[in-house]
Amino acid sequence: MHRVYNSAFMNMLKDEENSKYRSVIKNTLEFNPEVLKRFVNFMSNPDEETAVTQFGKGDKYLGVCTMMVTMPGLPMFCPWPSRRIQRKIWHGIPVCQMDEQPDQELIERHEREIFPLMKRRHLFADVRNFLLYDFFTPEGYVNEDVFAYSNRVGDERALIIYHNKYASVRGWIGRPLPIRSRRGRDERTLIQKDLGEGLGLQ
Repeated sequence: MHRVYNSAFMNMLKDEENSKYRSVIKNTLEFNPEVLKRFVNFMSNPDEETAVTQFGKGDKYLGVCTMMVTMPGLPMFCPWPSRRIQRKIWHGIPVCQMDEQPDQELIERHEREIFPLMKRRHLFADVRNFLLYDFFTPEGYVNEDVFAYSNRVGDERALIIYHNKYASVRGWIGRPLPIRSRRGRDERTLIQKDLGEGLGLQ
């Protein structure tokens, strides 16, 4: 298979096991960054509770959704409700048991905050220029609850910083973490860039 369903994205970010998910990304970058392109990231699927049930309708939902559409790989949206709770089968045809009304405010937030990012997926989908950063607090330790990463294509560049915790935080991002780079046909080596180089800035 060319794609791998990445349930760790949904489960770890929902439970705020942020250090564990950062380790997933770091280990993948050190092993082979190309694997990140094969991940199918999702916040729900037909066998799980709905994304709204798991993440709510507020900033946590939109924050994780922003990560989903700006990480390398493939974002997967699951618009239908949970089959176990809100669907029944009638002669083989799924039938909704509830009179569900669209959440207009949530739809509008998607239109403002998520859909513009989806239109720029070419900027986020590849790993050639993807870099992950540590976020340091003023006290000098790494806050594992903050996801900071960048990507670029040509003159287009993006820096994403998301705090997956209901708390206040301040700090700065350091050098990108090491990433495995192919040199020659078979040789791979770990390299480390700085922020300016990663974003292609003078």
